[in-house]
Amino acid sequence: MKNKIQMICLIAVTIFNASFAFAQGGGPARVVTETVTERMISPTTRIVGVVDFDILSGLSPEVSGLIEESNIEEGKMVKKGETLVRLNTDLLRMDVEIRQKEVEGIGVRIANARKNLDRFETLFKEAAASEKAYDDLADSLRELRIEQERVKKTIEKLRLEIDKSTLAAPFDGMVLEKLKDVGEWVSPGVAVCTLGSTSDLFVEAAVSEDLVEYIRPGREVVLMINALKREFTGRVTNFAPIADPATKTFNVKIAIPYFDEVIRNMSATVNIPAGKEQKLRMIKRDALVRNQGKTFVYTIKEGKAAILPINVVGYEGEYLGVDNPHIQPGMPVVVDGNDRLRPDQEVTVVKGGK
Repeated sequence: MKNKIQMICLIAVTIFNASFAFAQGGGPARVVTETVTERMISPTTRIVGVVDFDILSGLSPEVSGLIEESNIEEGKMVKKGETLVRLNTDLLRMDVEIRQKEVEGIGVRIANARKNLDRFETLFKEAAASEKAYDDLADSLRELRIEQERVKKTIEKLRLEIDKSTLAAPFDGMVLEKLKDVGEWVSPGVAVCTLGSTSDLFVEAAVSEDLVEYIRPGREVVLMINALKREFTGRVTNFAPIADPATKTFNVKIAIPYFDEVIRNMSATVNIPAGKEQKLRMIKRDALVRNQGKTFVYTIKEGKAAILPINVVGYEGEYLGVDNPHIQPGMPVVVDGNDRLRPDQEVTVVKGGK
């Protein structure tokens, strides 16, 4: 038992010493590499655009009323069909009750008119009543039925107004602006809030007319949300066929996926295609390292990490194209573990790809 305890302690000390040595930079870093490839892609230029919602809705009720309940909060995410506002319906419900009593009263009058008509029909057949008296009773019965139907339609309209006193979200979205609150009176056409569709987020950028031949709907472009330092791959959806006469630029819309920290009109840097295709060395974007304004990658030389500056010329999906002569096809670059590396540090490649 004593020997077993001593063995366990020895193993624990060994593991601790190894971990301590590795933390101090004494051990090789474990990295994943991928080889550089080469292909034809278009160079890109950086243009600053703004984030916006392609579908913006100023939501307003279809009926007038006093806001009794509001679930509107700026920045809140809402689902399609979720209730945002309820209007007070006390008067409408009371009006429904009054109309229902009218229907009942008219029903009593119809029953009596029906009895009178039946009685006059018998008298008319026996020539004991005039045809005019019989026709007048029949007309009165028809008028009562028409009146009852009119009141029933009024009740349907009132109930429809009660249903429409609840304002629901027409799509999944984010509340961008709250315009009305509990206790305020609203009417049709008066917006209670502004809602942006989270399924229709885009970046709009003003692009020089010289680049129009390189931009087509469906083309993927890489962009960065500047404030968050987050990169996205967007897709050109369309562009307005109107150029600004002063700047000679036109607006391009690039659809991007929704992200939680989105703020309308926040800036984004877009890599717009800016020329004909050229042969560039392709490096996976995971290999990119930025530090103090510098951009570089790590390669492996004689079992050690070697730093290489790069000049990014273009983007294509998850890859970027560079034109540095010291970056050659087949060269390994670190795509995982590079954030912990330092030049000349020993490395162990645990996985290599093509």
